[in-house]
Amino acid sequence: MRNLEVRFKRAPATPREFEVVPAEAPRLTNGGILCRARWLAVDPFLTRSAGPATPGEVVPALGVYEVIESRNDVFTAGQSIVLDCGMREICVSDGHHVIALHPGHSPPWTALGVLGPPGMAAYFGLIDLAGVRPGETVLIAAASGVAGATAGQVAVIKDARAVGIDDTAEKCAWATRHARFATCINSRTESLSRRLWQLAPRGFDIFFDVGSGELLDALLAGQHLAPGARVVLGPHDPGHVSTGREQLAARAKMRILRLDLRDYEHRRTEFFKDAIAWYGAGRLACREEVIDGLENAPAQLDKVLRGEHFGQALVKV
Repeated sequence: MRNLEVRFKRAPATPREFEVVPAEAPRLTNGGILCRARWLAVDPFLTRSAGPATPGEVVPALGVYEVIESRNDVFTAGQSIVLDCGMREICVSDGHHVIALHPGHSPPWTALGVLGPPGMAAYFGLIDLAGVRPGETVLIAAASGVAGATAGQVAVIKDARAVGIDDTAEKCAWATRHARFATCINSRTESLSRRLWQLAPRGFDIFFDVGSGELLDALLAGQHLAPGARVVLGPHDPGHVSTGREQLAARAKMRILRLDLRDYEHRRTEFFKDAIAWYGAGRLACREEVIDGLENAPAQLDKVLRGEHFGQALVKV
């Protein structure tokens, strides 16, 4: 049984180097499930945050897998599941932290994006943590990315105004035409500070950035956040106190909120109920960039880490 893996070729550099290598198929033991990858998500933040990579280590990746053999009481052969097994074709799991594919995950790769962890981050980040309200103005980083695009659309569904930031005209056009953002700022060609003042002279009520979190310092320094604003950051934000972030935040009486999806695992069904209905009704759009074959994954990984991808990057295995 063939089992290709994508591994770190050497200690991380910029860009990181990867290689595809053959590996032995893992052995199934009692209580385990043998799985074959069908779809893998190329997540730049998961890859960046994996810590110092050891040469030969498998690149982390969440995927949709098919159970091909089971010695587990919960999962059966032929079942489709979601698990974090790394960027590899075949893997064995003990069944823990495995999620059965929901019938509403159609097509199946939505379980890795708009109806998966990025979508959950947008849903709970805006609704639960930030408490978005009708009439508020929400600023969203990486507006064409799956989490950013979903956050913008959740804001619109909740009768708020979504303003996006992205780095190309094409990405901004997609955010306004397909994800229904009110407008989108091209950070490479427009003056960010001037446009922010034009769009929200009284400041933004919510800032959502579960990616790098790099824009927050500029927003604080430019006083672009309204008094009492809520800032939702992801687990990968470094939390540096650059430019006096904590002092500026306290002065503006705003809240910096850290989103950890582990706090919401028990509420996954709540997310599915709303998000699957919205997606089915055409109220949640997501752009996917798909490559075929694990052999082509290293080139896509380099592209994603350089920020040159558009939408959610996926590997069809």
